[in-house]
Amino acid sequence: MFFENSFWAKGGSKGPYVIMILMLPREVYIKRRIVLGLMAAFLLLSLIFGVRLTTNKIQTWQKHSALTEISGYLKAGQVLFDSLLERGVSREAANELVAVVAKVLDLTKLKVNDNYTIYIDTQGEIQKFIYSKSAIDQYFVIRDEQGNLSAFVPAIYPERREIVKEFTIKSSLFGAMKEPGEEDALVFLFVDIFAWDIDFFTYPRVGDKIKIYFEKYYHNGEFVEYGRILAAEYDGREKFQAVYFEPDGKRGAYYHLDGSPAAKMFLKSPLKFTGRITSLFGSRVDPITSQHGTHRGVDFASYYGAPIVATAGGVVERAGWGGAYGNLIILRHANGYSTSYGHCSKLLARRGQRISQGEIIAKVGSTGHSTGPHCHYEVRLNSVASNPLRFKQPTVNPLKGKELAAFKRLSQEVWPKLGKIS
Repeated sequence: MFFENSFWAKGGSKGPYVIMILMLPREVYIKRRIVLGLMAAFLLLSLIFGVRLTTNKIQTWQKHSALTEISGYLKAGQVLFDSLLERGVSREAANELVAVVAKVLDLTKLKVNDNYTIYIDTQGEIQKFIYSKSAIDQYFVIRDEQGNLSAFVPAIYPERREIVKEFTIKSSLFGAMKEPGEEDALVFLFVDIFAWDIDFFTYPRVGDKIKIYFEKYYHNGEFVEYGRILAAEYDGREKFQAVYFEPDGKRGAYYHLDGSPAAKMFLKSPLKFTGRITSLFGSRVDPITSQHGTHRGVDFASYYGAPIVATAGGVVERAGWGGAYGNLIILRHANGYSTSYGHCSKLLARRGQRISQGEIIAKVGSTGHSTGPHCHYEVRLNSVASNPLRFKQPTVNPLKGKELAAFKRLSQEVWPKLGKIS
């Protein structure tokens, strides 16, 4: 069966317009109707979808325009989840957030006073979260248009500045370095360089001078944190100097100007900054028995609970009650050396545990035969006690050959900058 399908067509170059009539089969006519129907349906769906998409965008805009901003910070002993609940975040929202942020942030290493900002919509959903350890150490969580939270670490590029300063001790090391506007963190960085050469309990004197060439980082013109100390000098009864150097393929460290490492096998003291020496190595009258005898260590007095650190890396040989020593830890080191730490209030290491140099192993106390909180510290070589303040430390391999030559070139470039005091 045929259907007529007419349309206008132009005739020849001089002929008139005529109506042409085509006879189409029924099947072709039906197919054409189907195609036209599908096209109409597609246009209708597109219109509906566009309206819904626009509606979703409006709803999203409305949701974001009504966000509530909540600021918080971590308190001592507080985990992030509890802090969020304290700020009014629901358990469901807090659980969702913590699970996502944990993908980029180690939640076991959060610190007191770390701060954060939450942006919550009218339905109580978290739309945005910013956790800040510092101005350049931040972690973001954002909710996308599909409603899913995702976490990322933004790229922040702080400004690096090189600073040279000189400090003079008037009362204390901390006071000298903080007076010109520096912070405690710089003192700790400096002390760590010379901790093998200087006992900062007893050595500093009024008038001693310190020179430091160091890095400071800024973000938007605001100081953020210290970088590395590049060179340092302590000028007292003796002069100690060090430059930071990274040998090829090796971890960077500080070296004296002759190429010998500033780091040695033993630190000068088991305590940092706090306290004083109350009893030296050698002959003395025992404060408990009032009898003459030999004191086989050095007593470092400090406040109750002050941290005691391992002066050298090793393995815990003993951790427990030591009679007159009270709570006692003994570490076994290489080459026949051992160190003892007595009268502790609390032991933080166990027998057989491997300990790194500078690791906190106990807290100052007054257990055993003691007249006040202090750490009795001994150094022994093949079980024979040595004076911890005067014994000759084992030699550490110095730089040699190409490494020494490279270090000398670096020192000649860096060291003169300490003369340019700001």
